[in-house]
Amino acid sequence: MPTTVEPLLSQPKRLLFDAAREIGTPALVYDFVGIERTVRRIRKDLSVVPGAALNIAAKACHTPEVLAHLASLGVGADVASPGELELAEAAGFNEITTTGPAFSAADFARFRASGVTVDLDSVAQIDLYGAHHPGTDVGLRVRIPLPGALESDSTFGSNSRFGVSVTEPAVHAALARHRLRLTRLHMHTGQMTAQSLLYKVNYTLTMAEALPDLEVIDLGGGFFHLYADRGRSIAAFRRMAEMVAAWQGRTGRRISFRCEPGGAVLAAYGYLFTTVRSVEDHHDYYGTRVVTVDTSAWNLAPWHKPTVLSADPDGDVAPTEPGLIAGNTLYENDFFGTDVFGRTERFDFPRVAPGDRLVMTASGAYTMTNSRRFNRLPPPTEYSFDGRRLSRLTTAAF
Repeated sequence: MPTTVEPLLSQPKRLLFDAAREIGTPALVYDFVGIERTVRRIRKDLSVVPGAALNIAAKACHTPEVLAHLASLGVGADVASPGELELAEAAGFNEITTTGPAFSAADFARFRASGVTVDLDSVAQIDLYGAHHPGTDVGLRVRIPLPGALESDSTFGSNSRFGVSVTEPAVHAALARHRLRLTRLHMHTGQMTAQSLLYKVNYTLTMAEALPDLEVIDLGGGFFHLYADRGRSIAAFRRMAEMVAAWQGRTGRRISFRCEPGGAVLAAYGYLFTTVRSVEDHHDYYGTRVVTVDTSAWNLAPWHKPTVLSADPDGDVAPTEPGLIAGNTLYENDFFGTDVFGRTERFDFPRVAPGDRLVMTASGAYTMTNSRRFNRLPPPTEYSFDGRRLSRLTTAAF
């Protein structure tokens, strides 16, 4: 008989929404129970691959208590600045890696003081680092030339502005010039599919055969698309395990892998509660109702694609109808669901009046880390949910 694969994501308890009735808006609630379950499932899926481990991209969330909760689950963190390094160290992550487009000499010194191997992003960065720390271990951020069949609007292969080509002679000349030992390759190609995951594994393992000091390959994030079908993801990881075992048998070397699905771990478990401020039943230009709320998509979530629900657990039994959700700023394109190309999205949600509450799902990642204070709107108050009650959290200083 076929085996049913437990889905990656878990639905929250009704108690989360009941408890949220007592808090003011805007408010962002993180479901710690759901986060823990998803981390456990991804780590279980990855466990078939020799030497594979899970890190969290700190750029997805800077809230200290959320980071500490993730660290308590035994995962690592990847940081993009000394500021994120401070947060990761305070949270207690068991492994910290770093990659960024351009670090200063002082940044390099800070990372080395914490024992963090830096993934360098260009020949200029190799030269700057090597001038101060010759003869040490480094990583490289690399671009992966994805085949056309694997490219989409959400991928970044050869067109990525980050990283170097691992086959570029100037890169290896710079490494040799400073006697640097290349121990890591780090990439991020946007959203992955099972096919692109296996392509990246094959590509980097092939490169690794010519890099005798290489110890770790970081595949980056992009797990939203990869986990659209968890069964298919598990099958891809099993195939990856076979590829790694064959490589290790052929070369007599060991290689480790890291993955960084910050968004896939956190996004689904953040719920943005907001109060309706005004309702325009029919906007002449947009041809639909426009509901303005007490927070801002532009200030928090300029490219999120949430589901919009009534914040009342019983409110979604009412019929839904289409409409736009507008943020409460004087920025014309402040609409929830606007994509990176400026296209707005209509949502189906119940009829509402000023004073009613809505909740935006998928708000747990790249929300507070993207936040700005346009029109001096206050950011949402953050809370955690432990399965029983809400606790107010401390927002990281900017």
